[in-house]
Amino acid sequence: MPVDRFYLEFEAAFRGDRAEILMRLEVYVGYLKPLLGISSSRRALDLGCGRGEWLELLGSLGYVAHGVDLDAGMLEDCFSRGLSAEQGDAIAYLKAQPDNSIAVVSGFHIAEHLPFPVLQELIEHALRVLEPAGLLILETPNPENLRVGSMTFHMDPTHNKPLPPGLLSFLARHYGFERAQVLRLQESAALRAAPTASLVDVFQGVSPDYAVVAQKHADLSAMTHFDSAFAADRGLTLETLSGRFEAGMTRRADFERLQADVERLRDQLDERLDAIQNSTSWRVTAPLRKAGQLVHSARSGTLRQRVVDRVRPVALSAALAVHKRPALRKAVIASVRAVPGLEGRLRSIMAMRQRSQAGLQRRHGPSQLTPRGQAIYQKLKQLQDR
Repeated sequence: MPVDRFYLEFEAAFRGDRAEILMRLEVYVGYLKPLLGISSSRRALDLGCGRGEWLELLGSLGYVAHGVDLDAGMLEDCFSRGLSAEQGDAIAYLKAQPDNSIAVVSGFHIAEHLPFPVLQELIEHALRVLEPAGLLILETPNPENLRVGSMTFHMDPTHNKPLPPGLLSFLARHYGFERAQVLRLQESAALRAAPTASLVDVFQGVSPDYAVVAQKHADLSAMTHFDSAFAADRGLTLETLSGRFEAGMTRRADFERLQADVERLRDQLDERLDAIQNSTSWRVTAPLRKAGQLVHSARSGTLRQRVVDRVRPVALSAALAVHKRPALRKAVIASVRAVPGLEGRLRSIMAMRQRSQAGLQRRHGPSQLTPRGQAIYQKLKQLQDR
């Protein structure tokens, strides 16, 4: 009869390849190494050993590992790698072992396949066959992850029902194990370190697997070797991610409230500014503000230049008008001479202007002017000569 390879291929498709599984199993090394130094047998029994990744890791650490599995297709990998394994009923094999004869009893993704009374038998007999300080390790899908509990758990047609972490750890303590720790496993490393969580993270970011690591009672001197391993906090719970999500929502709400406060303050300032600009006092003080602007312009030199620019064409027009009227010209000359020092000041100004126009003439001679410009130029020249 050909070997049924359904479950072997199912595991490869949905659980991961061998290298990935071996990497995941490294999380248990902190429990296994201290036990090597105090175990009298170094024996390890893996129930439902499957492809044998755990057997391979145990052997690399120095344990004498043996696996039992009903599925012949899964065992092919064990046999091809020379691992110690056999086909058979794992629970029956466990029950046949002597008391205090094994250092580690393990079952990876076997507990969820068992009826509850059989699971109880497994835990009870594991305690019996383990040496003092021996370890029971049971790994299973984590129904705290809503995606696992509602969908991926049911992908395997041989699953019985999900086991909440609290139930499985309680069973171990109930049947006499000294301590039992829940390890939540295989969550995203990025999400583990993230300070916030999205709604999608809440639904499917919780550690998808968990394990209960339980230890049989032993002398205190032996148990203390495992304290650091049992004290470690691992994985992501539903409470952790939902708390991060709520905190993020609170921060977003705080930001939105702050943004709304800023908007209200800006509106209030706009209203006050409009009220000031439309008030009677603002209109009354407008001339004062204009005067202040003129003072500022005078200090900055812009006012003087503006006055000069406006007075110059007026003075030029006045000079032309005086030149055309001999009587007016004589009266102006007499008035200038009547004021001490004024004639000398004006002659000095005219001399400066003459030098300036001489430079201008060198650059732009009268020949370049229009006929009308040339006529004005000649009249100005005659006025200066007088």
